[in-house]
This record gives sequence, structure tokens and C-alpha cells, in this order.
Amino acid sequence: MSFAAFTGLCTILKENYGLQPSMNVSVEESTAMFLRVCGHNEAQRDVGLRFGRNQETVKRKFGEVLQAIELLAADYIKTPTTQQLHRIPQRQQADRRYWPYFSAFVGAMDETHVCVKVKPELQVMYWNRHDYASINVMAICDMNMLFTYIWNGAPGSCHDTAVLSLAQIGDSEFPLPPTDKYYVVDSWYPNKQGFLAPYRSTRNKVVRYHMSLFYIGPPPRDKEELFNRPHASLRSIIERTFGAWKKKWRILTDFPRYDMDIQKRVIIAIMGLHNFIRVSNFTDAYFVEDFTETQTEDQDNASYELDEADNADGQHMANIRETIATML
Repeated sequence: MSFAAFTGLCTILKENYGLQPSMNVSVEESTAMFLRVCGHNEAQRDVGLRFGRNQETVKRKFGEVLQAIELLAADYIKTPTTQQLHRIPQRQQADRRYWPYFSAFVGAMDETHVCVKVKPELQVMYWNRHDYASINVMAICDMNMLFTYIWNGAPGSCHDTAVLSLAQIGDSEFPLPPTDKYYVVDSWYPNKQGFLAPYRSTRNKVVRYHMSLFYIGPPPRDKEELFNRPHASLRSIIERTFGAWKKKWRILTDFPRYDMDIQKRVIIAIMGLHNFIRVSNFTDAYFVEDFTETQTEDQDNASYELDEADNADGQHMANIRETIATML
């Protein structure tokens, strides 16, 4: 992070979240050691050599800073209130690609995998389709690339819809949008109340969705693809957010050095740091570059296996999708 961001972070950790210097280690040095571990996935032994500290000191200071940044994350990862969700941001209204078609949009939701270290007997549960052990982290973000919600309690083998169900069942405060609002989601999710999914391919018809398919192919061929193109573009905000987050914090993608409990705490903490840097308006190259999450090649082919919700819940969202497609 920039020097201004670093000094601002140290000040707020000291003044607001109880991080204090010890006799020989300043708040700045403690924070810098934590950032080396998370930003570069350095082993604590190597960090100790870099800072001239023994490994026990690095471990202790890592825990102290992690605890303080968890408190910071609780303040910086905020789910908007119902009143805030009904207030349409100027940035959203100014973007003619989406306005007024997606006027009820209040966020983009998706999952991403974060490497974890688990016991051998748990490998099967946490082994994902990308061939490594992970937690399937579900998050919601807004148009400003700010995380507004996170659920990191699902094993990597869980399907996206299962993660959503676990979050809704396990979290009594899961932020369902108001009845007239929705999150945009990809084709792995059902099209149901509060979640606007794209048109999916069927066994008899291929409907393109991902932006890369529109870049290399012909323009939208029908109403479904005419809807899918801006929908995919709007939903890509969560992919860019995940991409910037993972690129900055190598601890998320390299070999995991901590057990799962610590790794889960780290995930929350550095999501809080992501939001802190973003809302503080510090210059940061990772928010400028165009990062996107890798899409699996079988996603569009597999998506027809998901059944559309056949109740009033699903029909309501299907009507909204049809209305937008007709407007476009």
C-alpha cells in the first residue's frame, strides 16, 4: 500500500482499535510485519530475519495486529440499511449501460476460493473443482468495489447455491435486499426473489453470457443475449473486486501457512483493509488495473442443469428479467 495509506492505517489502529507499541517494537513495525506476511505470504521466520526479530516476536505481533484489524474490518465492512439501499447512487444513474434498466440493482454477489490448510481426514470436504483445498468465500460488493457482506464458512467442495443456502440458514442477519431490489448473480444461482440471474443455456439452445464470448463472437443474437451482455458487465464488479483483493494479498492464493481458524480471521481482516484503502481514497494501482476472476470453461454448458424456481418467487424475478430484456 502507499506510504500515506500505511501511516493512516497505523494511526487509526493505535487510536481507535487498541494496537499499542511494546518496549522495543513500534506500532508501525508491528503493522509492517503483518503486511509482509499477508501481502507476500512470507513465512514468519523470513519476516523475522528481514526485521531483525525472533520468530516468537513476529508471531506475537502478527496476532496483535490481526486482532486490531478484525475490529477495523467490523467497522469498514458495513451492510447498507434499507434506507440506504433505496437511495440510488449518482454513479449508478450516470452509467447509461445500466440505467434505467437495472435501476433496482443494489450489489453483485459471487464466490471465490481461498486456499486453506486442513487435516488429511478433511481433505475430501475442502477439495474443490480446481484441485486444491479451499474455503468457498461468498461476498457482496457495491459499485464502488467495497465489500458489504462476507460469508466464509463453506468448504471448497460446496456448490455456489449450497453456499448461499448455508449463509441464509446460518446467519440470521443475512442481508436480503428489499422486495423491490436485487443482487445480480451469475448462472450458477437460481433466479429467485432478491437475486437476478442471467438467461441460461438449455439443452436445445446456447445462450452466451460471459463478456469474453461477446468480445470474440457476433453481437447479441436475441433478446436473451441482449440482456446477458449488460448483466455480465454489471456483475463483473464483484470479479474485479475479488481480483484486486487477491492480487494485493498473496496469502489468499499461495501455499497456506496457517490453520483454517487463523486463515478465516485473515480473510475478514484483509477484506477490511481492502475497504479501508478504498474509502480513504488513497492512490492504489490495484483498483485501477482490470482484474477479473477466471471463469471455468464448463460453466455455461453446465448451467442448464440448474432449474429455474417454479414458484411465485422465481416467477417474479423472471418477470423482472423479461421486462429489462424488452426495454433493452
